[in-house]
Amino acid sequence: MPIRSREDFADLTERFEAFFDADPDRRAHELRGLFVELMDFDADRGSVPLRSTGGLRLPDSVERIAVLDDVRVYYLPLETGRVTQRDASATVRQIAELLGDDMLLVCTNHAERGEFARDASQLHLIHPLIEPKLTLRRMVVERGVPQRTAVQQVSNIYWEMQDRGSIGSALLHAFDVEPVTKQFFKEYERLHEQALGLVEGVDGEDANRFVQTLFNRLMFIYFLSRKGWLRYEGKTDYLNALWDAYESDRKEANFYDDRLHRLFFLGLNNPDQRDLRGGVDFLIGDVPFLNGGLFEASELDQRDGVIVPDAAVRPLLTELFDRFNFTVMESTPLDIEVAVDPEMLGKVFEELVTGRHSKGAYYTPRPVVSFMCREALKGYLQRCF
Repeated sequence: MPIRSREDFADLTERFEAFFDADPDRRAHELRGLFVELMDFDADRGSVPLRSTGGLRLPDSVERIAVLDDVRVYYLPLETGRVTQRDASATVRQIAELLGDDMLLVCTNHAERGEFARDASQLHLIHPLIEPKLTLRRMVVERGVPQRTAVQQVSNIYWEMQDRGSIGSALLHAFDVEPVTKQFFKEYERLHEQALGLVEGVDGEDANRFVQTLFNRLMFIYFLSRKGWLRYEGKTDYLNALWDAYESDRKEANFYDDRLHRLFFLGLNNPDQRDLRGGVDFLIGDVPFLNGGLFEASELDQRDGVIVPDAAVRPLLTELFDRFNFTVMESTPLDIEVAVDPEMLGKVFEELVTGRHSKGAYYTPRPVVSFMCREALKGYLQRCF
């Protein structure tokens, strides 16, 4: 039975969980069921031979899973910890030489560490665009982290197909990162305005700067936790674990005062530039000592009478971080993930900072940075050689 609702992704979520839970030699079968039963593809079978070239070690073949019109779905389980651009690009080119470039490539990694060590921890759905330059557009479904964005986008492939009548157009739309970025910023801005109305003890521009800094810190911490650098009682879903511990402790009255303030200014940074976590580890867990401007206590942080109620912080965790897919890998112009990446920190700053036009505060877009770096390297190498 195809996906039943645009708003309910339970069927797809269960299928992804079944895929990860299956024995490796059964995963192609589970993936085929997902596309045939839920996405209305036709089953496809067989394999396409692969060559290991240019120092890459690829599997001997890629398995054919499903087909709809001229678009074929292939499955490639890799023996590496990451699904790299080089692996995916080499596979896409070889398939295109034999069967054409209308495809959806599904890859899994072979986790080298963490909870799922020696097993697949990520599933990458990659839609390549061959012309004018090979560009990979990918969604990543990851075990143990929120999957809503990727699952919703995969669901959109089916619904866009119903609306547009073309699987090619449906894939182009579903793998477009811009709608995800716009929706994320819309939700971020809504929660920012909501927090402004709740925080007490600051007003006007001071209130805006205080809330903006608080949100930037929390989003940066979330990215750090996605890299596995912060843990609370062994859990890498750091902020939710911290919240759960706070809620279970009846003696604590305020999440910001009792947990976040200590995390910011004793764990991640402090005026003496040394590790002062002794005695509060049980409150903030295992965190790296960073220092740096983002966690430097400002005059607003030290001002008496500032109150940050739980209602200003909790929605950021449940309605933003738990809702969207986050990636710690910044996309490049030729490898774009449909997820919220670290560049969002700059985009949020540029959009919400007050007086940015007069101050010249702008975040340089990724394609411009890529072009500048490429041209600078070309000039340097030409001078050297």
